[in-house]
Amino acid sequence: MERRRRGGGTSSGAARALLLLLATAIAGPAAQATAQGAVAAGGRRFVVETNPFLIGQAPDWLDDEHVVWHDPVVRDEDGDGQTQVYRSRLDGSDKVCLTCALPGPNQVAVAQPGGDWILFHSWGDHVGRVGGPGFGGIGSDVWVMRRDGTQHTNLTRSAELADHFHAYWSPDGQHIVWTALNWNADTGGNGRSDIRVARFDPDGPQGPRLVGEHVVRPANGHWYETQWWAPDGSGFLYTETASTAVNTELYFCRLADPDRSRCRRVRLTRDPAWDEQAIFTPDMNRILFMSSRHLPGAHNDWSQVATLLDLPATFDYAVILTVFSESFLQPVLQQATDLYEMELYWNRHRTMFKPGRVRRLTTSGVDAWVIPEFAWNPSGTRLLWTQNKIRSGHRVDQACVTRRVRADYISRLAGVDRVNEIPFGIANEMHEQAAALLRNPTQFAFAGLGCGGEDPAQMPNWSQETVIGRFLP
Repeated sequence: MERRRRGGGTSSGAARALLLLLATAIAGPAAQATAQGAVAAGGRRFVVETNPFLIGQAPDWLDDEHVVWHDPVVRDEDGDGQTQVYRSRLDGSDKVCLTCALPGPNQVAVAQPGGDWILFHSWGDHVGRVGGPGFGGIGSDVWVMRRDGTQHTNLTRSAELADHFHAYWSPDGQHIVWTALNWNADTGGNGRSDIRVARFDPDGPQGPRLVGEHVVRPANGHWYETQWWAPDGSGFLYTETASTAVNTELYFCRLADPDRSRCRRVRLTRDPAWDEQAIFTPDMNRILFMSSRHLPGAHNDWSQVATLLDLPATFDYAVILTVFSESFLQPVLQQATDLYEMELYWNRHRTMFKPGRVRRLTTSGVDAWVIPEFAWNPSGTRLLWTQNKIRSGHRVDQACVTRRVRADYISRLAGVDRVNEIPFGIANEMHEQAAALLRNPTQFAFAGLGCGGEDPAQMPNWSQETVIGRFLP
């Protein structure tokens, strides 16, 4: 849904936020069913299958049969206690470790299209470490190696308290885009991230290097994350928080010249949900992306808080880590996501496009799965990702909670036939229930509903599965 233009003061915003949250609780199952029906509605049907062999999050294809990936969260591939990058077939055969000569963790690898190199992310010898290399935090650099795992080279060589993550090759393999931030005050850092593009030179005087590194989106306090390039090389997709705090929206950065231009932005989404992880279809007629829309959870509750306070996105560099951790990385009301498709409306000469209709492609979010990074195989027929979720023994499911709360209120209201039966305090109770969902999710307590969280000692904490999606002819 589109964010409505706000008017009036904080009190009207608070009323709208509470009403919207209550409406979600009361109408959630019906809205969810409508969204699920969109999977087969219009366009080609999208089908998914689970790959028998589990590989780590953010895999990429080396060719139509071989993939590059890192250790899954739930399996230490070589029993060495380190996350490393591997290449193999989809069934796990022909496996070779590509980074085991380096200290870990090394992860989030991306193959150069038609080339000899693989990008990956590593903390290297940095002491300051937060998050995970390649996923955002502190301490990560962008590295490169040959496809056989030789010539490991640090391309960004940052100082302490910096981070370089989510790096992607241009389709011709000549340029790299990534997100950078720096908290090191001695080198001018203030924590505000930017987006950078540079040309990859494999034959520098001291080995591979980046040339002409320049900022294409400024350090404005918004949170950024770079995504895949357009197949024609005209620019790349990226995430930027906009409007209210930690409201992640998708954009396209059109680059007239990747060696010197700044972004000409096209905004693609306008939704208070978490919209992220985006890739064009090979024909560039659609964009596939991940979103938390239609799924109750801690992040969508946070969006109500941000709307209520009208907190601007310019402070996201200071709050993103806390909001993301409490929305996705802890079990109480953990936010789930699904995969969506956006049609693109092109001009006659196919030089410009506008965002069009959106439809939902998966419903695994209903079962608590979070879909992260994904990649097309070189022939553009199979989409690969590894999805994650906190196991039900730990996770408290908000959709279940809201269904139970809704059922209780309907039961109490259904028998009201006389004026003396009106439950005059029920509106205040609903406000209290809504307010409980807007509080810190780690402190949410609603026992006895059978909505998960009954076995906090369950091991392992996380479940993962590798999935392949494709459009039917």
